[in-house]
Amino acid sequence: MNLCINCGVELEEGLKQCPLCGKNQGDPADVKVETSNYPSDIIHLHKTETRKHIWELTGIIAFSGIAVCTIVDLVIGKGIKWSLFADVSIISAWSILTFILLKIRKPWILITGLSATVLLMLLMFDLISAKADWFIPVGLPITLAAVFFVCLVVILYQYTRFKGFNILAIIFLSVAGFCILTEVILDKYVKGLIDLRWSLLAAVSILPIALVLFYVHYRMKKGNKLDSFFHI
Repeated sequence: MNLCINCGVELEEGLKQCPLCGKNQGDPADVKVETSNYPSDIIHLHKTETRKHIWELTGIIAFSGIAVCTIVDLVIGKGIKWSLFADVSIISAWSILTFILLKIRKPWILITGLSATVLLMLLMFDLISAKADWFIPVGLPITLAAVFFVCLVVILYQYTRFKGFNILAIIFLSVAGFCILTEVILDKYVKGLIDLRWSLLAAVSILPIALVLFYVHYRMKKGNKLDSFFHI
């Protein structure tokens, strides 16, 4: 049995190059086989390199877009005006993509990073808009409300023993709660009083779906996971 000198994968008779890692094998009689690197390690390395290349490529595209928007604004608009909104949006999108590509294992670090990025983006938008003053009364509370419900879902997911349709039901209820809080914040900012309308319709529509999901999970399937329900 011939093994690759680099990754240890089994090779067909007479094969001079490994089909997995691409390592030239040379003369099997003169080569000592090392199996410290396994196929899983090579695949993991390839995925890491791929994410690195994607991050570098998106960085080049992002900063090229910033340069183009700024130059066009300077040439056509005779100053930096609308390009500031585009530049902040591009930087924020690239920052969010960076957090995702890093594949941070701890959800709290990921949530904190994404939340901070969104808050900074909204703050910059508010500062760029000279006559606007909506970050404190609108942007900040709505973002914090979204973070609250995301954290709530994560906590319940971590401490729930059986994860299935109940998690979907919790997500639906969180969306309903977020809609209500969003309309409360917008009503206070625009009208100065709370007049719930569309959020209540959304919540009333979502509630039956959540109840059905809870019933299916705890009564019909007795806590089975989603993969077992769909026979995956």
